[in-house]
Amino acid sequence: MNPYVRIAIPAIAMLALCLSATADAAKRKAKDLLQYIPADTPYVVAFTKPFPDELVDRFDPLIDQTLGAYRKIISYEMSRKLVEMSADEDAAEEAMKLQDTVAEFLTLFSVQGMRDAGMGRGSLMAIYGDGVLPVARIALTDIDAFAAAIDRIEAKAGERLPVGTIGRESYRYFDADKIRFIVATIGKDAVFALVPATYSEERLRQTLGLSKPRNNLSRTKDLRKIAKEFGFTDHLVGYIDVERIADAFLGDANGANAEFLAMLEHDASSLSDACRAEFSQLAGIAPRIVVGYTEVSNAALRTSMVVELREDIAAGLAAIPAAVPGLGPDLGGLFSFGVGMDPLAIRNFYEARLDAMEAEPFECERLAELQGGVARGREALAQPVPPVVYSFRGMLANVTGLEGMDLATETPPTSVDASVLFAVDNAEGLVTMAAMMSPEIAALNLLPDGKARKLDLPQIAAVAKEAFAALSDTGLSVSLGEGSARNAEAMLQADVAESKPFVSMSMDAAKYYELMGDVMMEQEQDEEGEEVPLAVRTAMRDIMVSTGSVYERMLMNVHLTERGIELDTRMTLAD
Repeated sequence: MNPYVRIAIPAIAMLALCLSATADAAKRKAKDLLQYIPADTPYVVAFTKPFPDELVDRFDPLIDQTLGAYRKIISYEMSRKLVEMSADEDAAEEAMKLQDTVAEFLTLFSVQGMRDAGMGRGSLMAIYGDGVLPVARIALTDIDAFAAAIDRIEAKAGERLPVGTIGRESYRYFDADKIRFIVATIGKDAVFALVPATYSEERLRQTLGLSKPRNNLSRTKDLRKIAKEFGFTDHLVGYIDVERIADAFLGDANGANAEFLAMLEHDASSLSDACRAEFSQLAGIAPRIVVGYTEVSNAALRTSMVVELREDIAAGLAAIPAAVPGLGPDLGGLFSFGVGMDPLAIRNFYEARLDAMEAEPFECERLAELQGGVARGREALAQPVPPVVYSFRGMLANVTGLEGMDLATETPPTSVDASVLFAVDNAEGLVTMAAMMSPEIAALNLLPDGKARKLDLPQIAAVAKEAFAALSDTGLSVSLGEGSARNAEAMLQADVAESKPFVSMSMDAAKYYELMGDVMMEQEQDEEGEEVPLAVRTAMRDIMVSTGSVYERMLMNVHLTERGIELDTRMTLAD
C-alpha cells in the first residue's frame, strides 16, 4: 500500500476529530449518535451538543492559525523528504507523487478546507470502545464532499485504497501488519475504526454500526445519568471504565474482544487464579474515570475530571487536604501555585495501606515486588521525623511580576514581584527555632501579630527593591517587590476556601503560552538529540501564541473527596 495514502487518510480522521466540536450542522439528536455505542463500552467521549455559534466564531481563527502552523511543519518535512529522494534517480516519480499527495492533503488544513470536505459546524461526534478497540463516529454535513476529498488524495497518490463491502455498504481500508484501519461513510456519518484484519463480516457489521447494539447508550441513558450526577453539560460527557478494560484481559476471551485477543495471542488462563483475582482487585481501586464540561459560555470553558476511588481509599485521601489561606481562587498574577496537606494524615493513609497489605498479602508472583515494598515502607515509617514536619499545612506562592528574564541567554530575572505563604501550626515556634540558627532571622523581630516587617537580606536585594515578612499563629508570609508590605499581611488574612483544595494553580494564560512559544523557539534539539529546524520551531511558537490570544486566565484545582480525585479546570476566554 502506498505509504502516502496510509499517512493521509488517518490524518483526515485526526483533523475531523479536532474540528468536530466546532462542527453546521446538522440538526442531529444525541440519540442518533448514542444508538451505535454499546452500553458496555469500556470508554466513551461523546460530544452531543454543539458549541454556541458565538463561541465557535471565536475559536475558528485559532483553529485556522493552528492548522496553518501544522501546514508549515508538514510542508517543511515534505521538502526534506524530497531532497533525500532527489539523490535517487529512480525515486523521481515517487517524489512527484509525494509532493502532489501532500499538497492535496494540505488543502484540508484550514477551517474552510474542512468545511469543503463535509465537516461543518455543529457536528456531533463520539470516540468509544468497540470492546477495547477505538471507534470514532462523526456526523458529516456533506458525505459526498468527504468522499470526494479522499478520492482526490488517492488520485494524487496514484493508488487507491482497497475497498471492502458488507452487503450494499462499502468501506476503505489499509492493513498494517495484523491491524486494519477502516474509514467508511455509513448513513450520514463518517466512521473510523481499528480492527483485526481477520474480523468476520458479522463482527465488522457491529463495529461500523450496521448492526446496532440492542443495549446501547441511547437506551440506557448512562451518559445522561453521569451528566446529572457530576453537573456536566451535554457538550462533552465521557468515562473510562477501568474494571471493564481489566476484565477484557483477565476474563475468558469471548465476546467483543475475542478476535483482538486472539490476534495478540493473549491467553488469560496463563495467569494464575491469584493473579487474575488480584489484578482485578487493583482495577477496583479506581474503577471509573469520568470527564465533562461543567461550563460552556462566552466567558469561560470549565471542565471536570473525577477519578472515582474505592470507598476506603477515597476516605483516607479525603483527610489529607488542609486549610491554607488564599488557596483555591484565581489570584490574578502571572502564576500561582499552592498545596494544602496534613502530613500526619498522609502518614496515616500510608500506614493503613501497609496494614491492609500485611493483613491480606498479595499471592500473585507478579506482585511480589509490590508486596515486598511493605517491609521497606515500615522501615521508612520507623525513621524519626522532626515534630515541625507534622505542623506543616501547606504553602502558596503568587508571582505577579518578572522583569529581565531571558530564556534565550538563560538570564535570570532582575526584578521579581512575588508573595509566598507557609501555613504552619505554631508558626511562631518555627520562626523562633530558625532564629536560633540564623542571626539575620533573629534580627527581623517577627511577632505573631500579622504585621509586616522589612527584610534587609542581600540575597533578596538582588531581585527586589523591597521585601517584607509577616507572622501569625498559623502562617509565615514573605513578599517581594512593589506593595510587598501590604501583600505580606494580606496573604495571612486571606479567606480559606470551604472546599480545601489539595493542589491549586492559576496563571495568565496568554503569558504562559507566550513563554511556551519562547521555550519552543530555543529548543534546538528534541529528546532524542535530533535537530529541530527553525521552521518547525517557528510554527510551534505560532500555535502557542494563537492559543494565548484566545485564553486569558487558567485555574486548576485538585480536590480529594469522598468520591475520589477531582480535577477542575477553568479557562477564561479573552475579550
